[in-house]
This record gives sequence, C-alpha cells and structure tokens, in this order.
Amino acid sequence: MESYESNRGRIIVTADDFGLNAKSNRNILYLLSLGKINRVAVMVHGKMSKEEIDELTKSRVKLDIHLDILHEFDESKKKRTGAISRGFDFCLKIAARKLTTKRVTADWENQIKLFKNIFGKNPDGINSHEHVHLFPPFFKVALNLREKYTIPYIRFGNSISMPHHNMISYILHLLRRMDMTACTENNCVSSGSLVSIDWVKDVDNFLVKIPEGTTEVVCHPELDEDFVKIKKYF
Repeated sequence: MESYESNRGRIIVTADDFGLNAKSNRNILYLLSLGKINRVAVMVHGKMSKEEIDELTKSRVKLDIHLDILHEFDESKKKRTGAISRGFDFCLKIAARKLTTKRVTADWENQIKLFKNIFGKNPDGINSHEHVHLFPPFFKVALNLREKYTIPYIRFGNSISMPHHNMISYILHLLRRMDMTACTENNCVSSGSLVSIDWVKDVDNFLVKIPEGTTEVVCHPELDEDFVKIKKYF
C-alpha cells in the first residue's frame, strides 16, 4: 500500500459517460464525493438534471467533453460488443459517408458550444466515446478544436506501456502511432500512459507497477465491476 500511496499522485482517474443514464450519473457523483475521481467526461447530448449539473460543477473536478458521433445512445449504450464488431461497424459508417471529416467537425464544435452553455466554460479536456477521436482524420479535427477553444488536455496516453492490455489497447496503440506527428506538431498535453480499468485484473499489482510519468485510468462507473474497483482501490 505504501508503494501505491507514493504512486497515487501520478494517477489520473477519469470517469467516462456522465449523462449516459441515471445510474452513470449517480455512481460518478458518489465516487466524486469520496474523492476517487480526478476528471469526468461529459456527454452533452445525454441526460443530466440541473441538480446533477450543479453538483458536478461544485465538485471542482476537471470536466472533459466526451465527444460522440451520431448520438446513437440510450440506456443500453454500454453493450459489450467485441472490438472487431465495433471496428467493422465504424468502418461501414465511414464507407457509407455517415461519418465525414466535415460532418464530424461541425458536430463536435456544436458539442463544445453546448458544453459551454451547460457549464459556463469550455471543457478542461477532450476525449471520446470508444476513442473515436484517435482515428487519424478525426484526431486532427479534435486538435483543431482544442486549439480554437483553448482546451488544455487531450486523451492520448500510451495504452500498452503496462502488461494489462488486450486487443483494444493494441488498436489504440496503432492509432496513437499514426497520430504521433500531429500530436507533436500541436504540442498536445496528455498523460504518459492510458489504461481502462476493465483491462486490469490484479489492481493491487497494477497500482504498484505503474510506469514513470502520469497514467490516466479510464472507468465507466455505470458498470458494476468498474464502480467497485474504483471505490475499493482508489
């Protein structure tokens, strides 16, 4: 535990999907009240009451925008479909031109404006549902919007710098390598490493063996397993 305590200052715990549904909002706000979370990723087209927005704002936690595409989500959004299936579906939408750079640019800019209307400020950071902002053409969109709206942080950490990884982490690693030049040229600020808490089976071992630099730990508190891990270990 002593090793973990010395590492905690280098861990950024981010809760994704605020606005997804009532359970997600409730669990995130509860974990915030316990001091377990450093950043919250907000879906601006999701469901949020005025009371929930006020409580989130008063927490003074970093508020990121969780960019979405097509807004095809509801209570069942977090279905655990496989990475291959999701990737194939994404490619089909690209091929059908449901997702174009022009359309995504306009949509994401509107989401940032809506975020400002809701919270009275620009986001503290940028990330996205299913990491779609790392798709190279869309990553450039995200970087341009980051500069235009002076957003200081973007999710871009190395996803295989630790032994806790899977197919998704390898895909993100490949996308990250493709985006590296654009990130460097735009001086993007992010964590050194990135891990989703559901990749981690032995949390105790993970916490004492994190790499040098900062590590962003992404969680989805509407999922019972993620909620329990964050509450117990962080």
